[in-house]
Amino acid sequence: SNTSDNDVHASFNSRTSIPSMDDTTHSFESHKDGDANLDDSIHSAQSNSNNMKRNVSFSSLEIRTYNVTLGDAPTSNGPPVSLGWDYDPDATVEQSIDHYENYRAEAPRRNKHEMLMPAAHREYLLMREAGFSRGEIKVAMYEAQRTAKQREKTVRGVMLGLQPVQEVLEKTKRRLAFGKKR
Repeated sequence: SNTSDNDVHASFNSRTSIPSMDDTTHSFESHKDGDANLDDSIHSAQSNSNNMKRNVSFSSLEIRTYNVTLGDAPTSNGPPVSLGWDYDPDATVEQSIDHYENYRAEAPRRNKHEMLMPAAHREYLLMREAGFSRGEIKVAMYEAQRTAKQREKTVRGVMLGLQPVQEVLEKTKRRLAFGKKR
C-alpha cells in the first residue's frame, strides 16, 4: 500500500485514520510485527505531529441498524431513548462515499423539528420493540427529569454568579449524607 513518512504502523486488522485533538491524522496500517512497535510508532507520531498532514479521507462507509434502549439523557418530556451496542449485521449496508453523497444531494435533509421523536412514540418503541416494562420506563423518566432539573439549576446559578455558593452547598449535602450512612 502507499504510505508516507507521516504514517504510523501498528497492529490493527485494517487501515484506519484517526484524527487527533490537534486535527492531525494518525494512520494505522496492518502488520504482522506484533504490538511492540505500537508504542514506538505512536511516540514517533506524537513527536512529529507538527510535520503531519492535516486531513482525513474515507473511501466507503457502513450504514448500520442499531437496537434502541433506555437512555440517560436529561429530558423533561417522556423517556430518554439511546442506541444500544448491538446492531444487525444482516441489515448493514456498505456504500462508496461518492454514492452516498450523490444520494444525499438528491434527498432533502430533515430539519431539527422533523428529527424530534414524540414522547409517546419513544415509549412505544421502548415497550414494543425493546421489551421494557412501564415501571422501568417510569424510573428512567424520573432520573432523566431529575438530571434535567439539576442542569437547569446549575445553568441559572452560573448565569447569576452563584456557582461557588452552589458548590459549597453540594459538598455540604454530600458530607451530611455520608455521615448518615455511618
